Amino acid sequence: MPWHKSSILRELARLHKAGSDLSYNGLAKVHQALVSASAYHFGSYRRAVESAGIDYATVLRRPRWTRQAIVALIKSGSRKGEKLHWSAVTRRRDELGRAAFASLQPRLFGQWDRALKAAGLDADDISIYRRWNKIRIARKLKQLSREGQGASSGAIQLSDPGLHAAAIRHFENFDAALRAAKLDPDKIRQRKRWTKPALLSAIKSISKNGRRMSDNQIRRNSPAIYGASIRLFGSFVTARAAAGITFKRKSNRQDAKSAKKNAK
Repeated sequence: MPWHKSSILRELARLHKAGSDLSYNGLAKVHQALVSASAYHFGSYRRAVESAGIDYATVLRRPRWTRQAIVALIKSGSRKGEKLHWSAVTRRRDELGRAAFASLQPRLFGQWDRALKAAGLDADDISIYRRWNKIRIARKLKQLSREGQGASSGAIQLSDPGLHAAAIRHFENFDAALRAAKLDPDKIRQRKRWTKPALLSAIKSISKNGRRMSDNQIRRNSPAIYGASIRLFGSFVTARAAAGITFKRKSNRQDAKSAKKNAK
């Protein structure tokens, strides 16, 4: 589901009432999307919890993330040849992936790039994104809006994830990037009502960005599109076929070859 402040607060309050573990690490293990959305919309997970009227001290669990722990995981990943750019680490479901989101907390690094620097790595060398700065980001957002293309956070994540990541890195939040482009966030922001043509276009856009188009991956990484596919086509597999995308499942032999290649 597409998260926004009110839905985040409702879900945190519901989980708290149900007695769920709302510590950062505890919730990240079972609901990473909520944790990352909280950090994105409120600046940190702690602020989101407190905005929901919950005393953060009552949900805190040990061990807490520390700068040293995050740096150690980054260095370990670097030695193993892991991809450490933001897009790669935030897809992980392990300690390194959780460390990436934890690094955004103001008391730690505030930005993933700063965590990389603390680990002795050059963020520009790590990054797969274009060389962005605030002026280029604002110009690009203004251009997309002028051309009638979607400039909302959700639309940019689909059409140009590199631009979206850069906007988050360089500005306090995505709304701030829109305001820098002299765009009104309230007018740009949209809760998309999917139509079949719009959905098929979004699916094609994801495919062009090189994302894996399996049913499981789309359900996990693009829940809005997955849900719309079920509503409009009955399943994502049917919607994928309607978009003209051929998906070939990896055979066990291919999986073995890939594993052997990665081990070298």
